[in-house]
Amino acid sequence: MDFDLNILKKQFNRRGFNSTVCNNRHEAVDYILETFPVNDEMIIGMGNSLTLDALGIKDILIERASAVYQHAPGSSEVESKKALLADLYLTSANAVSYDGQIVNIDGTGNRTAATCYGPTQVIYVVGKNKIAESLEDAVWRARNVAAVQNAKRYNRKTPCVVTGKCEDCLSPECICGVMTIHRKQPHGNKITIVLVNEELGL
Repeated sequence: MDFDLNILKKQFNRRGFNSTVCNNRHEAVDYILETFPVNDEMIIGMGNSLTLDALGIKDILIERASAVYQHAPGSSEVESKKALLADLYLTSANAVSYDGQIVNIDGTGNRTAATCYGPTQVIYVVGKNKIAESLEDAVWRARNVAAVQNAKRYNRKTPCVVTGKCEDCLSPECICGVMTIHRKQPHGNKITIVLVNEELGL
């Protein structure tokens, strides 16, 4: 199903989020860097995101910021905590519903925590492949598409890696410890959603 990104933008704005539509990843990078100027006094946090990898924005931020901390396998607990106090935090979503709600799943909860409280500004970069028709569909996508592919990416020994779908497991290697739904702009940090008319990430 093709979704109109401008309609989704209006739904996000109705819920108090700031949002914009970009035709491609290059426009998205330009928008982020122009709208949120990064200087050498700023700390940047990032989720471990294939979408952000596709943008190639990390190296630019490293050049401009005081420090860049990424929530990724192998990161120290100190680095993860510093990312929670960033001036600017960039990540992607596992899924968004066409009525403007954001769904994320985390194993540890560090990335989801950062999108809820801590960083001054949060930026979600969302490719068109992440859009689902309803909230129920978005949750399904997060569990059965994004989480399964991430479990494979991290070489986890979980049932979903074998079957290709969520088995609602409680495995010690399960990466689905926390699920968040942003149904509106929360109090505290300010969230911007950058919708990109490309397929990006899982």
